[in-house]
Amino acid sequence: MYFEDKFFEAEERCGYHISEKMKKVWAVELKLLDYFDQLCREHNLRYYIAYGTLLGAVRHQGFIPWDDDIDVVMFRDDYEKLKVIAGEVVEYPYFFQNSYTDTMIWAFAKLRDSRTTAIEFPDFPSEFHQGIFIDIFPLDDVPDNTSMKPIIGEMQREIWMSIVEPERLKGLIDRGQQLALDADILLELLRMPIRERMKMFEDFSASRFGASSRVNFLTDDFVGYPNMLREWYADTVYLPFENMAVPAPAAYESLLSCLYGDYMTPAQIPNMHEGIFLDPDASYTQYMNKEGV
Repeated sequence: MYFEDKFFEAEERCGYHISEKMKKVWAVELKLLDYFDQLCREHNLRYYIAYGTLLGAVRHQGFIPWDDDIDVVMFRDDYEKLKVIAGEVVEYPYFFQNSYTDTMIWAFAKLRDSRTTAIEFPDFPSEFHQGIFIDIFPLDDVPDNTSMKPIIGEMQREIWMSIVEPERLKGLIDRGQQLALDADILLELLRMPIRERMKMFEDFSASRFGASSRVNFLTDDFVGYPNMLREWYADTVYLPFENMAVPAPAAYESLLSCLYGDYMTPAQIPNMHEGIFLDPDASYTQYMNKEGV
């Protein structure tokens, strides 16, 4: 991917100063997105820009000026295919990070550039990959009260609780709390290694794929973020994003209104990655276990 020298110059956008360093970070992320896009095209996988990246494409034709990351979403079926394909073809300097390739247990994946630095967890060992990244979120079916009943969502939630809040789940079982899954099943689940529980969660979600008119990243659904209509993703359009054209749901206006309300009015708020130590010019391994990161 080619960048003109002007791309790396500091500038003001919407009254917000973007430094030369942040421009370099953006360039790393755009290269990651370009690599990911080529991978998806080669293997016939669908993906869409999402969240702040989609908002940035629509409102700014690129990054939101105060944002520092790229988000994409994939339907669960393509996400599961990606996990297999990435394990076979992604090589250094890139690293496909998920619950099975590194030490963190996440419900999503990251594609990282190992030559760079984006340290979120300074207390983790250097073996944990912390290069600059893009986030890849699976979209799963969530209850719509018709073709997919609420009890399925409760089952998904309880399996996820076994991963992230096992002691709380055990307490509910011990107190005789009425749960969607049988207590014996949940106790057996709690005895499994955590990655087996994660696989159970993903396999259960994959087995429900295509059942509902509504979709979401499941952990967002669990905490009450708005669900989206599957039909909003029926068609794809390509939107300008910095020096790329990127795939977006054709019904992006409905999607953004659902997520953000009056999305065309900029509201400068802290992004979710404030506090990350970023260096686009050096590997995270040079900083790990050093003071002051």
